[in-house]
Amino acid sequence: MEKITEDTIRQTITSTLIETFDTMMSMTLETVEDNAATGLDDSRMVGTIHFGGEVVGVMSFNLSEAFARSVTCAMMGIEADEIKSNEEINDVIGELANIVAGNLKTEFLDAGLTCVISTPSITSGSDFVIDPVDIAPPISFTFREKDEYVRVDLCAKEDIGAKEDIMSDLSSEVVMERIAGVDIKSAIVNSVIDVFYTMLDMEVEAIQQVPESFSEEMRTVGSVTFAGEVDGVFNIQVNDDFGKEMTAAMLGMDVEEVESQEEVYDVIREVSNIIGGNLKSNFVDAGLSCVLSTPSITNGRDFKVSPTHVIQPARFLFSHKDSIIIVEAGVKQEKAAAVENADEAEEAGGHAEGALSVMTAATESEVDQFKNIGLVMDIPLQVTVELGRSRKRINDVLKMGPGSVVELEQMEGEPVDILINQTLIAKGFVVVEKEKYGIRISEIVSRKERMKSMR
Repeated sequence: MEKITEDTIRQTITSTLIETFDTMMSMTLETVEDNAATGLDDSRMVGTIHFGGEVVGVMSFNLSEAFARSVTCAMMGIEADEIKSNEEINDVIGELANIVAGNLKTEFLDAGLTCVISTPSITSGSDFVIDPVDIAPPISFTFREKDEYVRVDLCAKEDIGAKEDIMSDLSSEVVMERIAGVDIKSAIVNSVIDVFYTMLDMEVEAIQQVPESFSEEMRTVGSVTFAGEVDGVFNIQVNDDFGKEMTAAMLGMDVEEVESQEEVYDVIREVSNIIGGNLKSNFVDAGLSCVLSTPSITNGRDFKVSPTHVIQPARFLFSHKDSIIIVEAGVKQEKAAAVENADEAEEAGGHAEGALSVMTAATESEVDQFKNIGLVMDIPLQVTVELGRSRKRINDVLKMGPGSVVELEQMEGEPVDILINQTLIAKGFVVVEKEKYGIRISEIVSRKERMKSMR
């Protein structure tokens, strides 16, 4: 990184986490040495967010599953037995990762680096490793709250000029229209079949359900995310034995000649990148701007990779001889899209457990967009009352002294502006009550606009 220093990144991550845990959960975090014994090798959760544009990379937010439950209870103000599902925990961890990544994004933007961040994905389990993205030296930050630990890992680099794909002037309604016009299901099915045939000389077919003889053993998941006007995820999963067959086919060798797991990871990265890239091309052809993340790899026996609730991925199943390929994909949509025919989704390899079409997202009305606003109600905001403004030359400012009068552009009697985080939310008039100045609100923007100002 050239435009932003590691010290700035460290300061941003540290201040963000300490303040967030204090204000939202009344927990006191303290920094510790990176090589401390953190206990993050057992059952844990990892919230992952990718950067795209002029900053390329990935940030992960790591903590134990037990601490994740405690954090969820503290943030939502509930007891452990009141947690209804793991989705609630996923959403809280995703929100925390989003807060940290969002503040980093702000630092990058302030430094003149145009970038976007993906929707968080959550990896949870007791037996998995995440192979780091090899694009830059990783930076790690470790924190402690009593006997629990949090670790943030960041691997990012600058890619100056790579912002054309994320510049947007489309309204959300137009974006949703264009996404709905992309046949995502056909694009995925056709791309998987084509890539395996042309790259690996393997014939695969879409199937409706997993054979009873299939078992998920040691497996590898390759993931890419979309960010920009399209927020989404694409995952492809294969068992390790089949991963070696894929590697041998791509490298033109026998399975026994595959020497390392890293070779397998590289092939699965390439496959996920190509299929994800084909899907991105469909979005671009529809007039949508988005970037595709660098592929990430997760390997293990006991783990699950899933997005937060804002993306409801569909599962597609494929077979090659006795091997199974599991694909999950979905995009974020602000409006619900009806499933016209559930049987059609299953014909394309949809999961038997009521799989949704990838064109379908969770129903979200304008009110539903803020249904989790309770998670951030305790965050302090800076409220500013602006009496008026005036432009002065440097020479005039230097002449100011006691008794000088600064004339404001705003006329006497006009309402003053009330801002939150530098965003106008209301207007009002100055009043004096009990020898204290105050502002009586006379005009206010809509609740929706006020919510946007607090993001």
